Amino acid sequence: MIELIVSDMDGTLLDENMDIPQANIDAIMHTYNKGIPFVVCTGRNFTEAKVKLDEAGIRCPIIGLNGSILFDRNGKVEYEVDIDDQTALDILDKGYEAGFYMEAMTSKNVYSSSLEQRILAITELIHEMNPEMSLEEARTRATQSNEVTTIDYRDDLRTLITEEGQAIIKITFVDADPENTIKPLAAELGDKYPDTHITSSFKYNIEINHADGTKGKAIEKYCQDHGYNINNVVAVGDNFNDVSMLKAAGYSFAMANAEPEVKSYAKYETTSNYDGGVANAIFQSLKMAEND
Repeated sequence: MIELIVSDMDGTLLDENMDIPQANIDAIMHTYNKGIPFVVCTGRNFTEAKVKLDEAGIRCPIIGLNGSILFDRNGKVEYEVDIDDQTALDILDKGYEAGFYMEAMTSKNVYSSSLEQRILAITELIHEMNPEMSLEEARTRATQSNEVTTIDYRDDLRTLITEEGQAIIKITFVDADPENTIKPLAAELGDKYPDTHITSSFKYNIEINHADGTKGKAIEKYCQDHGYNINNVVAVGDNFNDVSMLKAAGYSFAMANAEPEVKSYAKYETTSNYDGGVANAIFQSLKMAEND
């Protein structure tokens, strides 16, 4: 039997227009009617995730920032896993030295080093998911998407720690030449700070969390706390930050649009995010569970 459905958002639950398609909404409501809960597990923070869920009429717990924080259905933080302060400061130092666009996330908000570079990063993400779309249209959509968020722009993200005493949960670096810049740095940081977990959600970025702040560990904890058997959990994802939960769940689905290496960690493959991949994974897993 299926006890829980867990889905990533970008490239998975969301379609090419960054919306939740009706097929996915209907499938989630179908599972609700069968008494099966649904949880989002995303790299986004609470506000960014909730906007899209509210538009679709879906109210559910949100595991955010790659598994490092859990919000209940009412937005209350149930747990968070922070990066050590000195480690976060050292990593941010590296980012400033290299001139990367950066974001730092806390339980309160997302903090950005540049509005213009954030719009550019979102534009690149949208264009990557929609290669037939013009860059001008992608930028228009990126600007519109950014307008519904509550991003706080800071000249120096390090002041979140040194002046405000906030704990940083996730740091993101973005660069246009990742193979020669942020990807080598990711290997260096991973060796120097073994208490971190470094992954990526699209080809131009790396995302840094505490080693215990992964999607896989998050759904394992969620199952333990709520009495679910992880072998009866469906997990759906498309990118490298989803790998840990795909490896953990009993019914793991990679999207058709996922990277080939990501697909190798999933037991099954579903259709793309353009074609109701989450809905198809849900109905496929329900059918498999009935036959077990």
